[in-house]
Amino acid sequence: MSGQTLTEKILARASGKKEVSPGEIVIAGVDALFMHSPSYKFRHFEKIGGVKSVWDGDKVIVAAGHHMFLPSNQDYADAVTFVRKGCKQYGIKHLYDMGTGIGHYLMVEKGHVWPGAIAVGSDSHTTAYGCIGCLASPMNFETTEVMLSGKAWFKVPPTIMVKLEGITKRGVSARDVAQHVLGIIGPDGALWHAVEYAGSYINRLSIQQRMIFSLLTTEMGGMCGMMESDDLVLRFMERRSRQAFEPVYRDSDAQYARILEIDVSALEPQVAIPPQPSDTKLLAEVEGVQVQQAYVGGCTGGGIDDMRMAAEIMRGRKVDGEVRMIVVPGTREIFDQMQSEGLVDIFANAGALITPPYCGPCQMVCVGHLGGGEVMIGTHPRNLPGRAGKDTAIYLASPYSTAAAAVAGEITDPRKYL
Repeated sequence: MSGQTLTEKILARASGKKEVSPGEIVIAGVDALFMHSPSYKFRHFEKIGGVKSVWDGDKVIVAAGHHMFLPSNQDYADAVTFVRKGCKQYGIKHLYDMGTGIGHYLMVEKGHVWPGAIAVGSDSHTTAYGCIGCLASPMNFETTEVMLSGKAWFKVPPTIMVKLEGITKRGVSARDVAQHVLGIIGPDGALWHAVEYAGSYINRLSIQQRMIFSLLTTEMGGMCGMMESDDLVLRFMERRSRQAFEPVYRDSDAQYARILEIDVSALEPQVAIPPQPSDTKLLAEVEGVQVQQAYVGGCTGGGIDDMRMAAEIMRGRKVDGEVRMIVVPGTREIFDQMQSEGLVDIFANAGALITPPYCGPCQMVCVGHLGGGEVMIGTHPRNLPGRAGKDTAIYLASPYSTAAAAVAGEITDPRKYL
């Protein structure tokens, strides 16, 4: 029996096999299915006819408040009403409505996923849950079948191992490191691969900061981005997981398609330039680019650690007069923690706009639209053309760098403010 990767062991267990190999097709039971806007899934049910319920109402999770904290027009309002009715009609027990926050944070925070579980979702960033050792992979129209059967087929992927060692310099965050990794692997360097992250650097990160790596795996083309469960994860899940679980760990002789080893101690602040998230440069190469909007939030920047980093820059300072700064906590729990730590006051006193939890101006569904020719820097995961409107540009960076740009009115090294 050959050594198995973390991904292979989870797929083998879920499909009732002793071991699996890259390229093999398996059918596995699903522990959780995530959706943020399942309107067209419910339309599929109507076309099928006779559908009375999903396979397990406790394992289908809908985050209707993922893209907006309030509907911005009649079409969105009607769509959310349709989703609410559909959840009741088909027995879906977990509906996170307006103002509850980003679905990916909620899936982990509310214990809908756990170490060793398998989750699928209709959002491309479903890979996020790998931060706790859950095999999580995006799907689209296939989720209709999963909602009815509770099973999904997978082609077992080869695995890339990314080992991260060392301690970063002051002012260099997990987003900088993850951006550096994404730049090395590229937009399709992990196409239908699993990516497993390990090393002393990963082990020192909080769960929300680990999520940045697992989530950005999808920007490499990866099927899932995985990390083994350590004591931090197990303690976190003890009070959150909705069921007992057995973590899965890779074999010591597991076989990898590629091993990438990085010493993070020499890294400088990074930035993704338009037009895609993998276009990574040193922040120093784009210093001086003027910005009209700075956004701290999103599923790679809405955690409590991200808010603390941004607040460290903003404390006692003001947002530049030519900049709109938008701060969006990932969930209500994160917002409550911001309030208890005084972070909300820091941002408000600096002149930032703070909204209820949701994914923010990442897709321009709710608020925060850019005008033609404007530039935004943000902590969110994507900067694809047209995502912020016509003739606009998006730079992606750490909370430190984003907050520094809000103060300076241009992209600048955040360490001058630390």
